[in-house]
Parts: sequence; C-alpha cells; structure tokens
Amino acid sequence: MSRKFSFDFLKPVTVAKAAIGALLALSVAPGANAALIAHYSFDGTLTTDDSGNGHTLIAGGGGPTQVGGQFGNAASFAGGSFFYNADSAFNLSTGNFAISLWYQAVQSSFSPMVGKNTSTGNLGYSLHHTTNITGDLNDGGGGFVSTAAPADDESVFHHVVYQKIGSTLELYLDGVLASTIGGASGADTGNAFAIGTRNISSTGVENSGGASQKMNGLLDEIYVFDNALNTTEISNLHQYNSLDAPAVSEPTGLAIFGLGILGLGYLRRRRQS
Repeated sequence: MSRKFSFDFLKPVTVAKAAIGALLALSVAPGANAALIAHYSFDGTLTTDDSGNGHTLIAGGGGPTQVGGQFGNAASFAGGSFFYNADSAFNLSTGNFAISLWYQAVQSSFSPMVGKNTSTGNLGYSLHHTTNITGDLNDGGGGFVSTAAPADDESVFHHVVYQKIGSTLELYLDGVLASTIGGASGADTGNAFAIGTRNISSTGVENSGGASQKMNGLLDEIYVFDNALNTTEISNLHQYNSLDAPAVSEPTGLAIFGLGILGLGYLRRRRQS
C-alpha cells in the first residue's frame, strides 16, 4: 500500500519560525532617539568623542587622569584639570537639550561638572554639584532645577540627566525626576563647552570664576543631545548606558530550542516510517 505523504508536520515549525521572526524584529527595532551631539565614555583616549561626530576634547590644567568608572573607565578631576571644546554644536541654551552623566564628587567644595556658560554675563547652561545637584540656565537668571545630593556620592556613582524641553527644565537623579520648573529662558554664549570647570573661553582661557572653580571628583559616560529625552530613554541610560534596552535574547533562545525539539521529532517519524 502506498503511503500518502503529508506536510502537516511543517505547520508547527512554520508557526515557531514566525514567532522567532517577530521576536528578532522586536529586539533590534530602533527607538525614536534624540540626536546625539557628543559622547565621552573615557574608556579609551580621554579626549575622544565616541559618538563619531568629531567633537574631540582639549585638556587643560594638566588634564584629568583615567580611573575605573561606572561603565569601564572614568575621568578623575583634581588639581585644576578640565576639558573643553569650542564647537558651535554645543550652543544649546535657546533650544531643547539633554545632558546625561555619571558622577562622584566631594560635597565640601563647589564642583562644576559640565556646561557652556559665563559667570559674568549670565549666559549659557551648566550642571554643578555641592550639597545639591543643580542645573542652571543663564546662571540661574533664566531658571534652575536642583535636588539634594545623595549622602554617599563621594564614593558611589550616581546618574544625572539635566534637560530643557521648551521653557521647562528637568533634573533626573538615578532615573527618577527630582526637580522641574517652567518659564525658563536661555541665551547662548561664545565661551567653550567645558567639563570639570566653568566660564572657559573658546581658546581655553579660564575667565572669571573658571580659574578657581574646578571639579573635585569623577565623571563617566557624558552624553550631550540637541533634544530632550523621554522617560524610557532616561531609564535605559540609567540601567544600560544606552538609549535602547538590550535585545531580547531569552525568549528567542527558548523558541530556537523548541524548533530543535520539533526537528528531532520529525526525523524520528521519518526513520520509523
């Protein structure tokens, strides 16, 4: 008697393959991310812009040193060391922007972390640390957001996002919105974008305030965006050091394992027949 051959055994395989395809598409789908201006990871050469946009830093005051960080390495600021870059891409005060970073800092001293500002003309933006973490616009004249610094931040890294959305300023600490204010207004300055100091001219000159006000601590994974971040992106930066969550791997692995079982079952049926 002739045996009628059926393709019914392929149906479960087809369904499983479709499920795997959907999972893979979900795991690699890009989000609607804000435009990245610069990213300083401090993992390789400390002055490198890891975004690929070429906003290389210039070291001043002898230059920070490299130490262990929250993710890979970090930059250690002490003794008047700082970085700066005078590219116009950092003229962000009048539009939306976001700055994300990890830090440790000595609370007994004023520590400017990042910013592009003047202390005399009340222009630009800055993020600094004392017993509070504060994000200024126009040195506070255009608005500011502030929250108490964690008690352990001299020895433990904490994550900060400072951003402007229209006329609203927001400050996130460790992924949680800590301070917000409306009615903020910005004006740009010709000074340079500076890390670990403030009020640095476009040629690296330490203007009034810049010479004496320096970061005392560590900075890691500095991101600068020319748009604000959504809450998911802020959470992902805090958890994964990325705007996007990592790809989903466990369900995909289970699905592939299931396909293997189906394949073995089919081979066994063929041998028995």
